[in-house]
Amino acid sequence: MTATVTSANSGLDRTLRIPPISANLLPLEILEARRSRTVRRWVLSGLTVFVVLLGAWYVLANYQTSQAQDSLANAESQAQVLTRQQHAYADVVSTQAQSHAIEAQLSALFADDVRWGPLLGQVQAAAPDGVTIMGMTGTVEQPGQPGAAGATVQAGAAAGNPNRVGTITIAGVGPSKGAVAAYVDALGRIPGLANPYLDSATDQGGRTVQFTLRVDLVKAALGSRFASKSGKGTGGG
Repeated sequence: MTATVTSANSGLDRTLRIPPISANLLPLEILEARRSRTVRRWVLSGLTVFVVLLGAWYVLANYQTSQAQDSLANAESQAQVLTRQQHAYADVVSTQAQSHAIEAQLSALFADDVRWGPLLGQVQAAAPDGVTIMGMTGTVEQPGQPGAAGATVQAGAAAGNPNRVGTITIAGVGPSKGAVAAYVDALGRIPGLANPYLDSATDQGGRTVQFTLRVDLVKAALGSRFASKSGKGTGGG
């Protein structure tokens, strides 16, 4: 009995088995419509994103343009303010320009001037103890016209010194020839002077020595307080 039931069940399984067959029975028009709707959605989404980005770029560009225009307006306003201020100080600027022009003219006019007061004061102060200055004479040669100072170069002077512009002659009395020689050396260390030399020395009974000496005035001594520092010459020993 058991064998008979098993055989009947096996035949029933073979009868109810469904073969694995599948097929899309939708019409082709419906499938094409679905594909078209999908493509349209993607296209519309892309266009929407593009329009949004384009609008954002336009807003940003408009904002930057507005900022640039505001900056330009502020700069023009500041320029106008500075121009008005410059006009307000026009008289001061003109006065300064005139002052500079006057200083330049004075510098050119007094370029060959010598400040005799300070220079002769240094000559006097350089005298050693016991040396008395009886008199001093200074001359400045005019350019291209040698005067008394440059007409004759005494013995012992450095002839042909290109920095020489004049001569100072000093007369005095000293306690000894050694003191006079020390004074000659001291004169050579004064700025603006060079090549000091003894012109004459006379013994006055063994107690004093009367002397006359000369020293070259060089370019470093030229220039008044109106002359610029760059325009002053440099002396040479």
